[in-house]
Amino acid sequence: MKEYNILVTGVGAIIGYGIIESLKLSGIKCKIIGTDIYSENYGKYLCDHFEQVPLTESKEYQTIINNIIEKNEIDLVFPGIEQDVFYFNENYALFNTAFVLNQNELVRLTKDKWMIYNHLQKHSFPDLIPTFENLNYDNAKELLGLPFIIKPRQSYASKGFYIIDNELAFREIENKITGNTIFQPYIGSLDEEYTISVFGDGQGGYIDAFILKRYLSKAGASEKMFVIKNDDSLYESIKLLTNIFKPEGPTNFQYRKERDKVWLLEINARISSACSVRTKFGYNEPMYCIQYYLENGAYTILSKKSGKAIRYIADEIRYE
Repeated sequence: MKEYNILVTGVGAIIGYGIIESLKLSGIKCKIIGTDIYSENYGKYLCDHFEQVPLTESKEYQTIINNIIEKNEIDLVFPGIEQDVFYFNENYALFNTAFVLNQNELVRLTKDKWMIYNHLQKHSFPDLIPTFENLNYDNAKELLGLPFIIKPRQSYASKGFYIIDNELAFREIENKITGNTIFQPYIGSLDEEYTISVFGDGQGGYIDAFILKRYLSKAGASEKMFVIKNDDSLYESIKLLTNIFKPEGPTNFQYRKERDKVWLLEINARISSACSVRTKFGYNEPMYCIQYYLENGAYTILSKKSGKAIRYIADEIRYE
């Protein structure tokens, strides 16, 4: 069996070390090289080799990553943080290896929630949450009702996200509203939120898909999750989206439900934070990535388990 040299960036973050955990459970022989800006992190101890690197936006980043790729004869790079997804999407031609990257336009669009909204409007996508810019309190209350949501066009893990249910709450954060801010009605409830992973074939379909009902942690990642095996309304919606965007590789769609209606919250053109949890239920995205990018699509589609998961990180003690 061939052994692959795999580079995973951002291994100290939940996506990065989730990728490593999934690779180790895939049954594929891998030597895993990890990078992170912090010298001490959880993912470091899962790797076969670790190197500390500067911030993605630093001038030295390209040279350092290229050196790591060449020195370790890397076969495939997994960006383990969102910043690296956007960086490598723009600069992959500068590196002599393969990358786990989605369709270029989809990655570019998902960087900006307002751009995604307008793109899907042009395609008459039916499950869009009404979205506006440049509203004052009275406009927002009239158009959206109470409560309504204020959030940045470009953000992740619920950063800069506010639920406004009265004028005082609006006034308290009014100075944070900029031209980068969007407004939406508050849809559904925390009890009806879903994260869906799709492995796109690049042609408008997908190889496999997996739905989790979820509850978020304070950090913005999925914390409590329940497997949903059959939901026609969600599957019909993601079929529309894959036909529009033709995603390639790991793609994450987030939804809320209100009564029988599904509403699209967000699209992430990458592996999501629930990666390692999905793997334990039989949906291993990093395994699919190696089979897609390095093994000509010889997929191993596993039977999916039912169940629920609660994520926590226990104290870990190591003796040297």
